[in-house]
Amino acid sequence: MMINLREKILLHGASTLKNEELLAVIIGNGTKKNNVLDLARKIVVDSGSLNLNLEQLMAFNGIGVAQACKILAAIELGTRKVESDTISKGVVSVDDVGKHLINKIGNAPQEKLIAVYLNNSYHLIDEKVIFMGTVDSATVHPRDVLREALKISATQVVIAHNHPNGSLMFSKNDCEFSQRLKEGCSIVGINLLDHLIITKKSYSSLKSLNLI
Repeated sequence: MMINLREKILLHGASTLKNEELLAVIIGNGTKKNNVLDLARKIVVDSGSLNLNLEQLMAFNGIGVAQACKILAAIELGTRKVESDTISKGVVSVDDVGKHLINKIGNAPQEKLIAVYLNNSYHLIDEKVIFMGTVDSATVHPRDVLREALKISATQVVIAHNHPNGSLMFSKNDCEFSQRLKEGCSIVGINLLDHLIITKKSYSSLKSLNLI
């Protein structure tokens, strides 16, 4: 079983493996009752998105401390890889930002407010995680977004935050924060292109709803 999976990686690349096959490679060995692929498949099916902690992983028969730590380390490495990815250096549209952030923060368990800074030609200058937590006037201020924009001479900005509950609806706090930010941007000559809500599979735009 393991030899076949390793050969598949060598011949066709790791991207050709299914989630349970990748997990089987990490686990290494099965049990007397279940081979490693069956064990991996059970973990994937029962967990949904592999959103498991150490104790939950070790509850599966055949997963000890060593295997659980390997799985958690692999998942964390994948998460950090996604979070380190950046947008193309070419001309960037709001749709590009939305699709990029679905991959980057769509699965994040906590809300993250990200600002994507562009120049006059709509080329990326930088993207920053501005805040982690609920986005409202009590926890985050427009100056937190504008400070970075002025520092790097950005003239356009798109802000976005994820909704871990999967809702694409903008809250009253979202709208109020966006209006305050738009006013602040206008004062210093920066164009607020949009405010996006990001979920696991999609995004919504405040501007397209005529809310800013």
